[in-house]
Amino acid sequence: MNKKIFVLPFLIIGLFAQENSSEEPVTPVITDLDLLVEAVKTTASIRAEQDKARLNKFLSDKNRQQYLLNQMKKKLNAEEDRSDRLTKEYENNDKKLSELEEQLTLKLGSFGELFGIVRQTAGESKGQFSLSLTNIEYPERIDFLGDLAERKSLDLPTSDELDRLWYEILNELNQSGKVKVYNTNILSKSGELINADVMRIGVFNSVSNGNYLNLVSEQNVLEYLAKQPERSIRRSAKKLQNNDVEYKEVFIDPTRGSLLTKLIDRAGFLERINQGGFVGYVILIILAAGIAMGVIQFLFLRNESMTINNELETGNYSDSSTLGKLNKIYNQHAGDNPEELEAQLEDVLAKAAPALEKNLSIIKLLAAVAPLLGLLGTVIGMIETFQAITLFGTGDPKLMAGGISQALVTTMLGLIAAVPLLFIHNILDSRSRAITQIYEEQAIGFVASSSIK
Repeated sequence: MNKKIFVLPFLIIGLFAQENSSEEPVTPVITDLDLLVEAVKTTASIRAEQDKARLNKFLSDKNRQQYLLNQMKKKLNAEEDRSDRLTKEYENNDKKLSELEEQLTLKLGSFGELFGIVRQTAGESKGQFSLSLTNIEYPERIDFLGDLAERKSLDLPTSDELDRLWYEILNELNQSGKVKVYNTNILSKSGELINADVMRIGVFNSVSNGNYLNLVSEQNVLEYLAKQPERSIRRSAKKLQNNDVEYKEVFIDPTRGSLLTKLIDRAGFLERINQGGFVGYVILIILAAGIAMGVIQFLFLRNESMTINNELETGNYSDSSTLGKLNKIYNQHAGDNPEELEAQLEDVLAKAAPALEKNLSIIKLLAAVAPLLGLLGTVIGMIETFQAITLFGTGDPKLMAGGISQALVTTMLGLIAAVPLLFIHNILDSRSRAITQIYEEQAIGFVASSSIK
């Protein structure tokens, strides 16, 4: 319907045009249709020119690409020719090099064997010197020895390099017999570098202020041992470093640290006790309790003995002492029946006996219990050992060491506790018997004197 509406005005305009043409000439009227035709014509012309330009550009690019292709083909052919030429030249040079190497080998003769020995010596020296304590003072020799050990067979060492190799080996031998003090950085337990004076004893040990050091070869630095040896060992090394004496006996490790490490790994007194476990601590508590009770009773018996000796020597009896009570009863019942006096005296002796024998039975019991607890710890330790064997087998002895250590340590602690407790009990029992005998002798004397009267 829109097309019909659009065409209708043109038809009407056309009819009017015919009618006017029959009457008189008029100026042509440019209609929208003419403009449309003219626009289409112009557009077609522009597109034709653009197509022609694109075609010309395409033909031009095609010719350029063909030119570039031809150039690349020429270069490819040239490179292939060059590759063939270089391959042939490489083969010729390789053949010539093989002939020259063969001639060089024949001319070298014994020098080749000599250089092999030099490389081997340099490599072995590098490995030994990198683990030596002297490497802290002479670190530059490692690079030299490494370069010499990795030389190729055609790169012969110079006479200066051979002299230096001989010097480094001789210097190591010389330093192994010296005690030298120098200043360097030490790696502390916290990971910090501390500058301190170090005494090197040959190539065996390094000591700083009495503390033994270990060489960390990867970093070429000294560090404090995680656990130092006994105080007597460290004291002798400190005296030597401080020049307190001209000649001093000092402990060294001829294995350059292996024996010292084993010595440090040895368990100390407290570590041995810890290996005993809960049973070991119980035994130690029993020992401490028995000794405490023994000391208290020993002090009481000593004071009692001193009081008795003083009263017997001076004749002055205290009313609170046992002899004073016996003497008081004798004075009160001197003329009475001897049986009644004896009964009174026995009553005083009976009351004095518990104080003299206080804690003796407990100490004796503790002395008997301690070995039994040690035996209990032994059984527990062996049970843990067999459990470890059941789980992990017998391949690693360290897995069984814990149970065996507990078994032996508890037995040791039980015996250690029992022996002194037995001695304490025997000493206290002897003293109490001696004091009791003095009381009884005095009482018998009082009874005899009363009978005479």
